[in-house]
Amino acid sequence: MITKLTYAFAAFLCFFYSSSFSQVFEYDTFDKKAMPNWVWGGVEMKYSHEADNAENGFAEIFTTSSISSNTYIGKITKYSPILLSSGNFLNIMLKGVKNDVNVKIQVLYDIDNNSKFNEDQDIMLESKPFTMNFDGWKEVKIKLDEDNFKLISNFKDDFSVTEEDALAIQLEFEAGSNYKSGKFESGIALISEIPNKDNLSSMPKFEKQDTSKEKESYFKAKNYPNPFNPTTTISFTLNEATNVELIVYDRLGREVTRLLDSNLGAGTHTVDFNASQYPSGIYFYRIKTPERTEVRKMILSK
Repeated sequence: MITKLTYAFAAFLCFFYSSSFSQVFEYDTFDKKAMPNWVWGGVEMKYSHEADNAENGFAEIFTTSSISSNTYIGKITKYSPILLSSGNFLNIMLKGVKNDVNVKIQVLYDIDNNSKFNEDQDIMLESKPFTMNFDGWKEVKIKLDEDNFKLISNFKDDFSVTEEDALAIQLEFEAGSNYKSGKFESGIALISEIPNKDNLSSMPKFEKQDTSKEKESYFKAKNYPNPFNPTTTISFTLNEATNVELIVYDRLGREVTRLLDSNLGAGTHTVDFNASQYPSGIYFYRIKTPERTEVRKMILSK
């Protein structure tokens, strides 16, 4: 059912080049001293700047009326294209309520490409609920995988949906059976993604300077069309005769197919890549000779 592909690539480049588990991708730190692209319902939300997070500020989340036990409190939603990698950790800093409140993190995907989430047509990844019964600020880290998130869809979709941009990240709050009646008061100060060390260790080792999309291709490499469905032609130029490997990888660095491994003469060469059996998403092709390695991006959009 996946029919849409968007173009958030900067976050992935950080992930692709990272060599340590400490690398974090920050999607919202409230450093703009505002709340762009946030909407909410059932609760109120406003920007604040206090000692709890003096560097960047945060958003207060609260109700104006008292909440009873076993009550749905409300939700907050950040609408902004976010490319999250399956197997990485979604990290959110929340202010505890010292009360029986559970929160679920939901990642929304706009599959029918109408710029909003429709339950009957789109896909949601929803985390297991976790408690906010703690004091002060706490970073909640949940691995984005099928053990911690369930996929909600009316169609036969799977976790390959994470190869596309998410439309939004949403948090839903609910009072439990032991909730002590009163106003709900919380806050959010950070949404980020922490790479999984296991994901990083499986990456092929590419030179950063050769994968920068701002650098002109040494091999004059390109593929056309791009985006493509399902076939694209990769072309590249050799200055001299040499052995060439041409390998396609998915966005997690896993080898998809080896298109070429042979000696070629100087000049321009073309190779076709048929992706009819692969899901939509971002792919990379690596051109490797004994002298140089270069990686370029291509997009399969079915």
